Amino acid sequence: MKYILVILLSYLIGSIPAGYVIGKIFFKQDIRKMGSGNVGSTNALRNFGKLAGLGTFLFDFSKAIVACIIGKKLAGEEGIYLAMFFVVIGHMYSFVLNFKAGKGIATIFGALVYINPVFALTLFAVFLVVMIASRIVSLASMSAALVAIVYGIYKFGINSFTICLSILALMIIYKHKDNFKRLIKGEEKKIF
Repeated sequence: MKYILVILLSYLIGSIPAGYVIGKIFFKQDIRKMGSGNVGSTNALRNFGKLAGLGTFLFDFSKAIVACIIGKKLAGEEGIYLAMFFVVIGHMYSFVLNFKAGKGIATIFGALVYINPVFALTLFAVFLVVMIASRIVSLASMSAALVAIVYGIYKFGINSFTICLSILALMIIYKHKDNFKRLIKGEEKKIF
């Protein structure tokens, strides 16, 4: 029962679409009809400005930490990993937005900072290096996701944490399939 509760609460928390809410409340616009159509911080930044982009990131980041704290209190270590998995699933497939929402980067980063800050910062370093070199957020995100799988299994072995992490990383890469097509064609937008 405690695991089911963690799953439900984490999914519900993850389903809160910060970019969509910020767009509707402060800008009276639906972010899904703007730019890439994504509700994440990159699209919020491009369409609503730095403050909205930062606010979206911080909310999506923080909701993962809240879910992991709840998961730990209710079900210990395994509860944390369940929370990480389902808060990101909620973010990606929010029932609020007909099961179409963000790509999960800020949310999984928040969960990883809670679980293992050093590991999270290593992945952030990968993201940052690729981002600075290419100025393409999607490429940096996919690179960090790939490294998360390989380095995660190398560092921690195969366990419930790395299985959850690897599945989420693959889902994040899949969520970027349109970005990948644009990258191949040389049409992907740069952040600056």
